[in-house]
Amino acid sequence: MSAPAANVRFDWRPMLRAKPVHNIAAEIRDRGDGIITVIVKNKKPAYQVPPISWFVPFNPKREFTLDPVGTQVWKWCDGENTVERIVELFMERYGLTFHEARTGVTDYLRTLMKRGVIAAIMEN
Repeated sequence: MSAPAANVRFDWRPMLRAKPVHNIAAEIRDRGDGIITVIVKNKKPAYQVPPISWFVPFNPKREFTLDPVGTQVWKWCDGENTVERIVELFMERYGLTFHEARTGVTDYLRTLMKRGVIAAIMEN
């Protein structure tokens, strides 16, 4: 019998070694005031065929506007910085503890990855 899920511990150290990188297929609009918009392509869902496609519109692109804090985190996702380094930069800039910064940054990076704005390069 396996151990209960409550006894399983997540090791987040490998995730800290990942290097986030921008989606090279994304279009970037920089307003110049610390705010950028990232436009990513949508994959057409399999259900988007007639007659459904006649009634349910499909938008081939999605736009995500990043505020100044989000833009700064996105800029740090250059393929050179590890997640740990981005957490450290965020911690230093906003006067947080490492664990406070790690929670906020990793949650935000996860959101950007789900939306297709960035990808993560995992190294052994």
